[in-house]
Amino acid sequence: MTPRILKEAMDEWSREARVPTDLADRALRGRRRGRLGIVTIAAVATAAVIVSVALVVPRLGPREPAATPTRHEVIHLAPAHRPPAKVTSGDDTDGSVLTDMENSPPQKMVAAGRLALSAYWTGTGRDTRNGPDMRGGTWYLLDPATRTYQKTPWAYLNVAPGLRYAAVLEKTLPASRIGVYDTETRRVLAWIPVERPVGGVVWSPDGTRLVATTYDGDPDLPEASTQCPPGGGDRVPGSGSRAPSANRIHTSRTGFYVIDVATATAGDFHAVDPCSAPSSRSRRDFAWSRDGSLLYELGGTGERPELFYDLNGRPHDPGVDYAGQSQAGVSPDGKLLVGEQGPPTSITELATGKVVARHRELPLSAWADDDHLIGRGCAGGCGDKFDDGLVLVSVDGRRAVQLWRHRWDPQSRMWWLTALTLR
Repeated sequence: MTPRILKEAMDEWSREARVPTDLADRALRGRRRGRLGIVTIAAVATAAVIVSVALVVPRLGPREPAATPTRHEVIHLAPAHRPPAKVTSGDDTDGSVLTDMENSPPQKMVAAGRLALSAYWTGTGRDTRNGPDMRGGTWYLLDPATRTYQKTPWAYLNVAPGLRYAAVLEKTLPASRIGVYDTETRRVLAWIPVERPVGGVVWSPDGTRLVATTYDGDPDLPEASTQCPPGGGDRVPGSGSRAPSANRIHTSRTGFYVIDVATATAGDFHAVDPCSAPSSRSRRDFAWSRDGSLLYELGGTGERPELFYDLNGRPHDPGVDYAGQSQAGVSPDGKLLVGEQGPPTSITELATGKVVARHRELPLSAWADDDHLIGRGCAGGCGDKFDDGLVLVSVDGRRAVQLWRHRWDPQSRMWWLTALTLR
C-alpha cells in the first residue's frame, strides 16, 4: 500500500469529521505564484449525472427552516498535498531530479523539484497562417506508480496538480463529455456530459474544478467556422482602435463551462466572443489565473498579452498577482519575477526592481523551486536548433542539468508538446 493510498484510507475513515472549507487553499497557497503552460484536447459518450434535490414537504406545527440542497459527491478526490519545496538529489526523495537522456520522446519520468513532466503529445504538423495544424497525434500520460509514460487513446488531456487525476477528451474533437481519469487505478472515475461540445480542458490551481472551452468545430483545424476580421472582435482598451492583425483568423470557439469535479456537473454555459483577442491561432482555450478566481486567454499582442474574464465570462481586469507576459511568473517564495520571454530573459528582484540574472539562450517555462527553473533548450547549447528539450537551470544560469533531449528528425517532421505540472 502506497503512502498516498494509506492516507486516502485514513481520510475515508474520518469522513464524519468536519474539514475546514479552506483546507485546499492552505495546502496549495504556495502554488499561487506559478503558471504552467499546458496543452489539452476532447471526449464522447453517455453518462448519468447525479443531482441531489432538496424537497420541502409541508408539515403541521411550527414552521421550520427550508432544507438546503446537498452537494452529492460523485468523485471523492484525494486530499490536496503540498508539492516538494526544493530540488533534491536521490531518486526516492520528493523533489528529486529525474532524467531520461536515453529516449526521445522520454519513456521514464522526468521531474525536478516541485514540477514533473506529467504528459506530452507527439505528432506531425503542418504550418498554416492560422498556426500549426495539430490534428491527430498521440498523448502520453505519466503513470506515477511505474514512473513511465503510457500511450493513451485520448484526443486531449490535462493533468491536475498532484499528478493523481487527468481530465480527458475522446476522439474526435470537439467532444460531448469529459472524463476524469485516475492515474493510480487507471480507470475513468466519471464521465461529465456537456450540451455544447468541448475541445479543451484545464484544471484549476486547487485541483477541484475544470474550465472546459467549447467549440462548434475541430479546435485544431486552422480553417474553422468563424472568420474573425483583422484586429479581432473588439478594440484595444484606451486606444480607440483595433489591435493590428495581418490576416483574417478562423476559429470555432463558442465559450466555456466551469466544471465542479467532485459532483461531476457542468455549470452554466458562458458564451464569449470568439474574436475578442487578435490571436493568430484557431485553438483559443481558456486557462485559470494563478489564484483560480479568474480565467484568461492569450491576447496575441504586446498591448494585450492576456485577456481576463470572471467565471461568468465577463471581461475583467487582471488579478492582483498578475505577472505580465511572463510564462514562469513569480518564484514560489514571491521574491523573484521572470520577465517577458526572450532570449534574453531577465529575472528581477521584486522588492528592489534589480535584475539579478539574464538568460540569453533558454526560454524559461516554470519554477522548480525558489532557486531553479525549468526551461526549454539544451544545457551547453544545441548542436541543431531543432534539437532541444527540457533543462533544469539555476537562477544565475551557471548550473544546468539536461532533463530530456528532443532529437529532431527532419524526415518525419515530428512535433512535440509538453505539460509541466505540480507534483
